[in-house]
Amino acid sequence: MGTQLWADRAREELARVNVAPAQDVALTPSERRVAELAASGMTNKDVATALFISPKTVEANLGRVYRKLGIKTRAELGRVIGDGE
Repeated sequence: MGTQLWADRAREELARVNVAPAQDVALTPSERRVAELAASGMTNKDVATALFISPKTVEANLGRVYRKLGIKTRAELGRVIGDGE
């Protein structure tokens, strides 16, 4: 029935987005990509276009990044991401 293909895709996506609750401040690969592009000066819309995601997804990722890193502004994000976290 071709379900193995879908099961493999689902496992890959779950691994990529790290859906398990975590208490550490490590960024997921998606959060890191969004943070790096946002820190480079791109707008949320530009980041969304570059990553083929919605601007709302960018906002959600940045919200998690800000909480994990304990920051409140894009300027702080640029400093933290520029320093290698």
